[in-house]
Amino acid sequence: MTAPSCRLTEVFLAQESGQGAARHEGQDALEGLLERAVASARTPWPEIDVPAEAFVRWLSTRLPAGDVETLERALGTLRLGDLYLACACERGDRAALAAFERFYIPDLAAAIQQVDRSGSHADDVLQVLRQKLFVGEPGTGPKIREYGGRGELRRWLRAVAVRASIDALRAAREIPVEDELLDAIEVPADHPELSHLKRTSLAELKLALRDALGALSARERTLLQQYYLDGANLEALAALYRVSPSAVSRSLAKTRATLMGRVRNALMARLRLSGREVDNILLLVQSQLEVSRSMLDGRS
Repeated sequence: MTAPSCRLTEVFLAQESGQGAARHEGQDALEGLLERAVASARTPWPEIDVPAEAFVRWLSTRLPAGDVETLERALGTLRLGDLYLACACERGDRAALAAFERFYIPDLAAAIQQVDRSGSHADDVLQVLRQKLFVGEPGTGPKIREYGGRGELRRWLRAVAVRASIDALRAAREIPVEDELLDAIEVPADHPELSHLKRTSLAELKLALRDALGALSARERTLLQQYYLDGANLEALAALYRVSPSAVSRSLAKTRATLMGRVRNALMARLRLSGREVDNILLLVQSQLEVSRSMLDGRS
């Protein structure tokens, strides 16, 4: 199909912030670059038809201003096929939405399952996810617009799905985090130190835990919630934070140690317990959290 000369270049330049009247040197070269980008983006999805001008508008917001060489390097870092599908889905293209269902929904359902092992919320979360991605929530546009194309669309979607699943589980909870952590700790009858503490000074333990949690960063508190209370496993959290599972494990260990260290200092100061007594209490607290975590892993 023959197109008017430099039509894509004009669309691209019009989208550049504050540079609508600007002109790149070598417009023919830029036009050719944009045409090749559109052709490359369409290759994986021959059944999907997004007008070239519409895709260039979408693409232009993900590219820096610069000469043709700069733009060519930037285009080389983008996943054009993924961006093309995302653009088509945002436009409501039926073929694109059908492709999304075929190629991505099974993987997103698996990501949700990593958080909610019971599967009781999976269908609801997927529906919320579709709404968030392609329609948006009050006051916001479709979230798919936030996909920048620098990483794999599948991985980006998994992170969004994990977040939606965690939010869905958390929305059903009304108990403060420190109360939930305490409730996760079962006190054996043959453990006199912790039994005595919970009988006589439960408020002090709760206050120490609340203060220690408050001293953590928001990300550290969220990580503890997601792992111990929401049941998200290392793989799900790795997808959410876009790091490796081992990095999540290290962060959890560091945060847990920081939390327990602060609780230890607070209990020794407030209850005048010996270091050995407090250490025994904290060892049991940590072991019971792990038992609670194992029960979440075993949910059917």
